Amino acid sequence: MTTISLFVAGAKGFNFLRRTIEESSIDVVCSYPSKGTLCNAYDEIKRLCQDHDVAFVDKHALAPSSYQASQFVFCVGWQFLIHEIDPRFIVFHDSLLPRYRGFAPTVAALIAGDDKLGVSAFRPVPGVDTGDILDQEPLRVTYPVTVREVYDKLGVAYAALAKRLLAAARTGPLVGSAQVEADATYSIWRSEEDYTIDWTQSAADIRRFIDALGWPYLGAKTRYQGNEIRIEHAQELPDLAFVNRQPGKIWAIGPTRLTAEIVCGQGILRIVRATLPDQTQLHFTSLRQRLGE
Repeated sequence: MTTISLFVAGAKGFNFLRRTIEESSIDVVCSYPSKGTLCNAYDEIKRLCQDHDVAFVDKHALAPSSYQASQFVFCVGWQFLIHEIDPRFIVFHDSLLPRYRGFAPTVAALIAGDDKLGVSAFRPVPGVDTGDILDQEPLRVTYPVTVREVYDKLGVAYAALAKRLLAAARTGPLVGSAQVEADATYSIWRSEEDYTIDWTQSAADIRRFIDALGWPYLGAKTRYQGNEIRIEHAQELPDLAFVNRQPGKIWAIGPTRLTAEIVCGQGILRIVRATLPDQTQLHFTSLRQRLGE
């Protein structure tokens, strides 16, 4: 049986591992704690390895000798440069390369409303996700959809792709195809400021933004009564013909004060659940407020 080592991190890495750990011969799993997310995947990955008696090593203790017996090294959700690259390494990237090269490709695709997602397996070379593609697994999505739902589906796509690659390797060497540079697009890294909602956008765009930045990420944010709040769930509502449209202003507050309807650049967005910095659910106590101020 083909033996592999896995370099996995984050929600994507965990979803891949839990779908492959029982069907693959794994020499070692390596991971590290993720920062800036709500998902402590590192502990879950480590615990899953312990439950299945699979060797686990922290990134800081990783050495080439840790995976020297493996025929392949699969990297999923891995965000650090690996200096000891050799032909055994295969990187799994959550986009149909050469589209969305770079950082957080799924988040970028969901914010853009792209319904053609997927996973690519490629050989790493110098450059940002530019190596030869070994295989791809497409994934169609329909909106509305959350990043959590998509990551779960991507875990299935990762596992299916890995299974095909291992089957192909049993019949001969894996051969890749060069990416078409003319078709390349890129997704840049996101910072804390990039979580801020722009209320001049349409309600549809803002809804996608909120859904794309939910768990395992920290959530789309705005300000209300001077407090930073995170919006976890929202719904689009039919628009009204405001003669003096002013995006960000609250139009109505629900009877429980847990929901509020916000005027957007186009359309109206109902906030279904929002939280304060201490994670308690927000109660909207003042109608005459403009979010973001």
